[in-house]
Amino acid sequence: MSRLEPVRQPLRGAVRVPGDKSVSHRAVMFGSVCDGEVVIDNFAPGADNRSTVEVFRALGAQVTLSEDARRVTVVGRGRGGLASPDAPLDCGNSGTTMRLTAGLLTGLGLEATLIGDASLSKRPMGRIVDPLRALGGELRADGERGRPPVVIEGGEAFQGGAAELAIASAQVKSALLLASLMSGRPLALTEPSPSRDHTEVMLRYLGAPVRSSAHYAQPELEGRPEVTLEAWRGTLTARPVTVPGDISSAAFLMVAAAIVPGSEVVLEACGMSPTRVGVIEALKGAAVRLVERDPRNLPGGEPVADLVVSAGPLRGFEVLPVDVPRLIDEVPILAVLAGRADGTTVFRGVEELKVKESDRLAKTAELLRACGREVEVGEDVLTVHGDPEAPYTAFRYDADHDHRMAAAAIVASLVADGPCEVSGLDSLDVSYPGLVADLESLQGREES
Repeated sequence: MSRLEPVRQPLRGAVRVPGDKSVSHRAVMFGSVCDGEVVIDNFAPGADNRSTVEVFRALGAQVTLSEDARRVTVVGRGRGGLASPDAPLDCGNSGTTMRLTAGLLTGLGLEATLIGDASLSKRPMGRIVDPLRALGGELRADGERGRPPVVIEGGEAFQGGAAELAIASAQVKSALLLASLMSGRPLALTEPSPSRDHTEVMLRYLGAPVRSSAHYAQPELEGRPEVTLEAWRGTLTARPVTVPGDISSAAFLMVAAAIVPGSEVVLEACGMSPTRVGVIEALKGAAVRLVERDPRNLPGGEPVADLVVSAGPLRGFEVLPVDVPRLIDEVPILAVLAGRADGTTVFRGVEELKVKESDRLAKTAELLRACGREVEVGEDVLTVHGDPEAPYTAFRYDADHDHRMAAAAIVASLVADGPCEVSGLDSLDVSYPGLVADLESLQGREES
């Protein structure tokens, strides 16, 4: 158990959050099959991205990290340069590593077994195995009920074609796109609503003819989003990539600034992909004071902006199922915000939380109840009854080795009425190892 003290001063200052996990994963993977050297700046420092580095080293890519691991150089092997590994590929805690690598290796026709830690070994892999097999891929999930290990059997069997996804999942979409890209077979897929588009953005930047049709501002008004990749046997062009600040990591500091009285925090160069800014829209729906400054694009194609967040009165808000794919990782911290808002907040269509690193639907409800808030949980609905007047009750909480839940508990402890005790803070190494240090750096900076 770690002891966490509530803050006694406003949070003030500027922070650059870690590089985006999703973009960092893809930069290493795609760089490994480029023709030439890819230099990646602002690489995400967490353990999940280190898993991707080690997996692609084992496949034969040359990947070099700077001393602080924020700059990564990948010497691409081209389309046919990777080789079947001599031992199982350990994906650690990273579902992105396992699912996207499975698609890439299926397209290449390589043999491999993908394994993970105890948490990853409980996560469903049928969602990628089934659509890949439906298009000819030779792979299987050997664990109970379609869980890891994932075994890619090799052979050039992937045929491509049309796929209609039952859920909006960037990982499933990306696995299929990578199988198509590596096999040179065409792909046309549709989703029920737009999911993260980092794969499409980076592949286009590196020269692949990926096309997509999705309207992110009002997804509920559009038809099913489509992504297509024509039969293409070219090689990706090596180009530098700068990773934007991770909006999922920034969300913890944004909520901290919004709930600690008198705070104002600047978060520099945060990723502003239309497929990820659902959290910003939710914060604005809660009346959070948030200003976007200096919008721009980075090498790699990703849009960024500086975000200025300050404390103020909050109101309850609603998240609809169509919004969930763009903020699924931020639901726990948005629930912490909701507990400090005036009125009731409802998150609808959040059943996907049950199959993350932990059952985040249950763990989020557990955290808010420990904080003294009334919470209701349905099959796919989370309802939080907020109270802006009452501080959170000092609590004890087990984050269940889930980095998002650990970070959410840290932010909640900032406005508790006494010291809190939380176990599992070591899981922060997965995505945001410097969260506590960043929060400490923002404390006590009064205006001059």
